[in-house]
Amino acid sequence: MNKYLEKALEVATRSRCRYKHGCVVVNNGKIVSTATNKKVGDPEIAWRKAHIHAEIAAVIAAGRYAAGANVYVARVTKSGKPAESQPCKKCERFLNRMGVSQVVWT
Repeated sequence: MNKYLEKALEVATRSRCRYKHGCVVVNNGKIVSTATNKKVGDPEIAWRKAHIHAEIAAVIAAGRYAAGANVYVARVTKSGKPAESQPCKKCERFLNRMGVSQVVWT
């Protein structure tokens, strides 16, 4: 398994959501940001009125380094095992708009 996807799996274990997702943004071989999905009421996203997907949170945190970056998104089960993940249309559009080069999903 790719080392960045493994890191995304590790990040996903920190999510407090029912479906645990983690994301790693890599630009020029360097991790520039990581994030988990977050639910309403999470103090990290108090400014939002809705949940936020891991890939959106990570790309926002990456800022200008998101353009041309590779994004790795992973999901883990409650027991910590890798699970299949796939993008929603909203995330696909957002990643395209931000100029992300490639997305790898579990």
